[in-house]
Amino acid sequence: MQNVIAKHWMVSSLFMVLLSVATTGRTAGAGLAESDAPRGSYDLWIRNGTIIDGTGRGRFAADVLVRGDTIAFVGKVAADQITARRTVDASGKIVAPGFIDAHSHGDPLADSFLNFLAQGITTVVLGQDGVTAGFDTDTPRESLAQWMRRLEKHSSEVNIATLSGHGTLRILAGVGDAPKPSPSQLALMQQILRTDLTSGAFGLSFGLEYEPGRYAQVAEEKALGDLVGKRGGIVMSHMRSEDFDKIGGAIDELLQIDAHVHVSHIKIVGGHRAEEAQAVLDQLASARARGKEVTADVYTYLASASNFEFLYPDWAKRRSDYDEAVKHRRAELEAHIRKRVEERNGPEAILLLDGPYAGSTVAALAKRLGKPYEKVMIDDLGYGGPAQAHFLMSAAVQDVFITADHICISTDGAPNASHPRSAGSFSKVLEDYVGPPPKMSLERAIYKMSGLAANIVGITNRGVLSSGNKADILLISSAGVHNRATWAKPMLPPTGFDVIIVNGEVALQGGRPDTHLHGQVLRRVSNQD
Repeated sequence: MQNVIAKHWMVSSLFMVLLSVATTGRTAGAGLAESDAPRGSYDLWIRNGTIIDGTGRGRFAADVLVRGDTIAFVGKVAADQITARRTVDASGKIVAPGFIDAHSHGDPLADSFLNFLAQGITTVVLGQDGVTAGFDTDTPRESLAQWMRRLEKHSSEVNIATLSGHGTLRILAGVGDAPKPSPSQLALMQQILRTDLTSGAFGLSFGLEYEPGRYAQVAEEKALGDLVGKRGGIVMSHMRSEDFDKIGGAIDELLQIDAHVHVSHIKIVGGHRAEEAQAVLDQLASARARGKEVTADVYTYLASASNFEFLYPDWAKRRSDYDEAVKHRRAELEAHIRKRVEERNGPEAILLLDGPYAGSTVAALAKRLGKPYEKVMIDDLGYGGPAQAHFLMSAAVQDVFITADHICISTDGAPNASHPRSAGSFSKVLEDYVGPPPKMSLERAIYKMSGLAANIVGITNRGVLSSGNKADILLISSAGVHNRATWAKPMLPPTGFDVIIVNGEVALQGGRPDTHLHGQVLRRVSNQD
């Protein structure tokens, strides 16, 4: 406990030093001269703050004036010329743009997104891993446009940007898990995708390790992804593999699409050396040098949220095939599972998160039950197993990705999740990567969580504190941000976000959320192909 207290004191001390530097080393030209400053009445006046504007440039002292849901001015103001319906004193605080989570899950019509808001996230991007935002297998014929209209009436704690999901397109077109769609099915998939893009989706997502996305071939991926490229959207992909010996080929597959392509939650499963991460970055940089627009996002934990399906052979991934394999190919199935588990850091690296064995690793459970772990996985935990954390990544690798250019931050989280990334990914950046010893500046960290993410997704009026942009704004405490989410209590909110403003309204202050929802549904204006 003393070490934890000492670490938190060091983080807070560093944050105070950085804040002190900010007030003495202001960026020239950050605001207008007072004689040129605006006058009149505003809805919100944030006074005396230290601005980190989300562009990555140096901080500066300024006020922020908001009218309605829009930033009207950032700079020096003449106090006797301004009145405001609400004034917030930001003395000693960092004022930053709301964060943008480039990869998140959930349905705001069903669940609260307060866990995102509480860590400074004011916009999330839904529709990931090949599942269209809002798609429900119980009501599969509701279009994305219909869901978006329902969400506009309902609202959310945060702004919602959406993607069209490849797996959902397969389901709606009747392709399912067929190796390839028929010409008419592919045409229907393209038609639905065009409609989604016209309705405001920001692009397309693939889930190539999941059903039914894993059955797709490159020709199908290009037929859909190239369409998105012509429309000016983004193609995000949970790639076919993230394993250390397959990731290069998976990236090459993604790069064949003629669009802005994006690697979802970039990682190297089984990777242990920084050089492995650098090789991936070099591969992406080489594509960029050839004129390819390619980016990625990353979350800040060394464990993924997963299940046993990733450990099964191709001939046993579906439930029906798995059941047949247990009956007729048991020894072969056990051998494959054991090989895959050993490649992925062993049974000690699989933590069970719910059910009767929650809190135990597979290794500990096998020892307790007195039998090999692969038999425990089949006989006692069953197909897929309970919710799990798989500790597959190394800090040496992931630190390279987290601090790299062209890679923004994400949670890969959801409401009511059992993984602490859902409540702690963004606060963890500020505590672990800006805190001692600093791996990047506070300006760079905020840029990667705001302005960079907005540029990647294609959100043109958020992510940067500037006149004309929407007023998603954070006031960060001088004591710094402290992540509190743990494996035992994964949804504990962080401390340090004193005020969180969404579309010009105070949505959370002092840890207490407003009773009203202030998020908006974001729509991208699509080019015509």
